[in-house]
Amino acid sequence: MPHTEFPNPGLQVLSAFIHFIGVTILTFFFSRRLFAEELTTRRGWASLTWPRLCILLVLIGSYLFMFATGLLIFGVGLESNTTTCTAAIALCIALYTGSKVLIYSFLTEKVYIVWANDTRRLKNPVYLVCMGTILIYVVVVVVLFMERIATFRPGDDACVIGLKPTASIPLLSYDLYINVLLTCLFLWPLLRIKFASPALKQVATRTLVASAVALTTSTVNITVLTILKGRELGWLCLGTCGVDVLFNAAALFWVTSGREARNGSASPTDNQVTLDSVSDMMGSKIEQPAARQRRRPFDNKSSQLWRAESSASLTEFHTHVKTTVDIPLGQTTATEESEQPDLPRAEPCASDTRSLKMIDAHPEPSL
Repeated sequence: MPHTEFPNPGLQVLSAFIHFIGVTILTFFFSRRLFAEELTTRRGWASLTWPRLCILLVLIGSYLFMFATGLLIFGVGLESNTTTCTAAIALCIALYTGSKVLIYSFLTEKVYIVWANDTRRLKNPVYLVCMGTILIYVVVVVVLFMERIATFRPGDDACVIGLKPTASIPLLSYDLYINVLLTCLFLWPLLRIKFASPALKQVATRTLVASAVALTTSTVNITVLTILKGRELGWLCLGTCGVDVLFNAAALFWVTSGREARNGSASPTDNQVTLDSVSDMMGSKIEQPAARQRRRPFDNKSSQLWRAESSASLTEFHTHVKTTVDIPLGQTTATEESEQPDLPRAEPCASDTRSLKMIDAHPEPSL
């Protein structure tokens, strides 16, 4: 009868819990991202950027990993035959490393946003270093497939999978290297640079935390495998890798989650776009006249103009938006007839206007 050998029922329950709860959590993450990106519409696909696509692919890959490995352990049984045991390590390497490539690609895009400094990707040395690092990982992945282990333990015929030292040591070295590299690339600007916008600083801070969590769990996982000389019981190896991909997915889901409303009030409607919401988008606080301290809705004409220009760059958006008085829609007063001053422009403190435009043009969706 097909089965998977467990030392005791408690560890079997723990392994089942990891896979089943992992599938549930990843389903929640994916459904929320799918809803936020509006991929059921043509507009959603048209506005889908490469970093957001990376997140969706990471969630899909993580889900497939948890589902497929759970099926092998509790459905087919790792001890069924040699093919099943071999498929376990091959599936682990393929889906695990595939998700890592996507995670590194996403973090590279975030690094570029922080370090853009008005330069294009192929002319930005930091971006080129990160891309070169990802290409090195592709070489490591090839070595992993060539040096994988899949055998049965003498005595109880338990499936043992893993990596030979010629593969586990390079993988551990690479994880340590990229962990230090990405941490420094996000930490250095936070310590030494005055950011032009709170939004840009928030991108660096949140991505630093997410990358630290994701990369640290991977390093710990590979370190344990290396200490065990590259050999682990099949269910244990798949379980630890499952926890790793689950933490990675949770970290990326958190870093790409939209900001919650700062108060409990409902968000403005299409015809009630407030000055504060415009200020938030532009990354600066708008100074209102003393006689107009309350929130002031735009009239219908201004609202239509705002919607038409919402996809434009920060500079183009600034030249069109005008402040209005706090009166009900459809009514006019003599005060409105006077020309209103332009909204102040959010000037960066450093030469990173390209980064600001990238954030304003492609903000993360609210979940």
